[in-house]
Amino acid sequence: MAMTGDPEMLLEATKTALQQEDYQGAIAHLEILCQTENISIAEQQTQPATSSSNIKYLLSLCRLLAQSSNLQIEELREFLSRRAEETMRLGAEGAILATSHQSPATFLQFKQAPRAQRWQPLPTINLIPFWLLQCGSAIALFWSIQQLIELAMGLTNDLLVKLPYLEPFQPFYHDHTTKIVFVLVLLLALSPWFLDGLLRWWHGLQHLSLETLAISSPEASRLLQRFSRQHHCRLPQLRLLPTAVPLIFTYGNLRRTARIVVSQGLLEQLADDEIAAIYATQLGQIANWDFIVLSLFLLVTQLPYITYSQLSQWGNKISNKTLQAFIAIAANFAYGLWLLLRLPAFWLSQLRIYYSDRHAAELTGNPNALSRAILKIARGVAQDIQQQGHTSWLLEGWDLPTIISYKQAIALSNLHSLPELEVALAWDCTNPLRYWLSINQAHPSMGDRLQRLNQIAHFWRLDTELNLRMSRESGVGSRWGTRGTRKLEENDRAPHPTPFFLHDSLLLQVSPYLGVLLGAAFSSFMWLIGWLGGYWLGNPYLAWMWGDWWIVRGSLAIGLSLGIFLRLNALFPETKSTSLLNRPNLAELLSNPDLLPVVPQPLRLQGKLLGRRGIGNWFGQDLLLHLPTGLVKLHHASWLGPLGCLLLRPSTDPTDLIGRHVILTGWFRRGATAWIDIEILRTQAGKTSTSSHQGWSIASAIAATIWGVYVIVKGSSY
Repeated sequence: MAMTGDPEMLLEATKTALQQEDYQGAIAHLEILCQTENISIAEQQTQPATSSSNIKYLLSLCRLLAQSSNLQIEELREFLSRRAEETMRLGAEGAILATSHQSPATFLQFKQAPRAQRWQPLPTINLIPFWLLQCGSAIALFWSIQQLIELAMGLTNDLLVKLPYLEPFQPFYHDHTTKIVFVLVLLLALSPWFLDGLLRWWHGLQHLSLETLAISSPEASRLLQRFSRQHHCRLPQLRLLPTAVPLIFTYGNLRRTARIVVSQGLLEQLADDEIAAIYATQLGQIANWDFIVLSLFLLVTQLPYITYSQLSQWGNKISNKTLQAFIAIAANFAYGLWLLLRLPAFWLSQLRIYYSDRHAAELTGNPNALSRAILKIARGVAQDIQQQGHTSWLLEGWDLPTIISYKQAIALSNLHSLPELEVALAWDCTNPLRYWLSINQAHPSMGDRLQRLNQIAHFWRLDTELNLRMSRESGVGSRWGTRGTRKLEENDRAPHPTPFFLHDSLLLQVSPYLGVLLGAAFSSFMWLIGWLGGYWLGNPYLAWMWGDWWIVRGSLAIGLSLGIFLRLNALFPETKSTSLLNRPNLAELLSNPDLLPVVPQPLRLQGKLLGRRGIGNWFGQDLLLHLPTGLVKLHHASWLGPLGCLLLRPSTDPTDLIGRHVILTGWFRRGATAWIDIEILRTQAGKTSTSSHQGWSIASAIAATIWGVYVIVKGSSY
């Protein structure tokens, strides 16, 4: 008999009923719960009470209960979804399996826009600038490694000089350029086998035969063989990752050593033509040779990332707090090193995706299938994060060569229909600051990328999967393509935008950098005064300023602090009740064209805090809020920045609340991706964790000011 009571009692009763496979009892509890929450049940169960129909009806009740603000009911919905998936895997009907996997994002219904049956080649492109960029990226990687090594050796010897009874290590004073180049060349030569070993050891990499691939996608199998014949090269080696998250990437040092790695999840979640389109993007990377430099970046960055992941997992098992703290510092230092070493690859990584998309469309004649595949991969990545409760090591560590970023997938998880996608992605297509706000991203903005595929479809006179608004610079002959021949309708284009350098929001966004430029201009002016006063007027009180680099250093620091102070109020408006949005629709926020990182929206949300547990998340690098509509990325900061996160651990850290339902107050920001800067996290029991984004900005600005004034006053005696 169904029981009555509060939601918590019904929660426990429903869980017990499901554990006993008493589906009718669970249904009775949920129907009472709907009545308790004043939720009307529009459709009663009409099918025979089979296991499949019971689970289908239970899931429909779960979706109704997702409308409730009760956090316990949200927990119930998640429990039922997991239980339903387990039951389906044990033998329920395949049609219901699709229903059991439905999160709100699975309601997305594609139009299945057609492919070209016969298509004219796209205008040829000049790849020389792209190849020069590859060389430049490799040089930038070498320079970054050289500077980091020289910094480490210099600091070590400086410390040894100051310590008693110790002498500096003389080889650290030598030039190691040749050795660094030799090591990088050696790593590049061995990169295919090293990366094979890393994937096999940590993620279970397997061989994938062409015949096995043909089972999932006969078109992809034919495409690979056609590419091999046309380019007179060996067939790329195929690899398989036994994971449910949809992934694909390519590495190697020559075309004959190229490996295309695909996950089992991608083969299961995509259709035949979509798999072929995705494989075609990887063939585009092989044809353009960009996979070689990316392979070097991938191998170099894997070394610190594996150090970070393994130290984090090992440190979480240690009970000695002192030893754990040292391991945490080492692990997160390796994480910071991983972030730094990825930076020189970002521009190349973005451009190679544009070129590979274009190549894939030309190979298959099916840009619409590629658009669908990209969106399905994003949905699958978000579902994997949601199911695991955190971002996996594989997703984060191998983010650079993947076809989309997991951060993009997190933001898109809140968009559940094509109209919502079209409106939200318009920001990526028309915002005049979109390229500047993507400068620190490894992947191009999703909307801009899909829009370019639409332009190729228009070029071949095809309907498109998405109707995205066009900017004036987009099209087949746009920034990343070539000059097309088809004139676009003027009414499809965005209004002529304000030049980016005159945009107030951009000036506010880059004010710290403008402050540095202002400091450089001021120091140049002081040099000029010193030169005029010393050489023309013979004034020794002015002559000292000429050629004084301490003036330059101090002026740059003071200019930086002024820029930080200038945008402080705009970055962190007060979270008052008058401006605070309570439980807003994130799809609407993502569609707001006025939101920028410096134009945030204060809000309050309720959801379940997800993320990586333990010392691997001391920077707060993997914090997410799970909402009924999807996921949203969270940013946490100590008032001393990363150093404070490591050394000044608060009594209640955000990671202590992972797995619990929380009320979040913070600032929603829209840039290349969307995220929320945390102000306060509070549980139902009253446990609170705070972040100090404003404190960190103020502390860094004050520190820069003090240091700048100090070095100017001390001068060469510093």
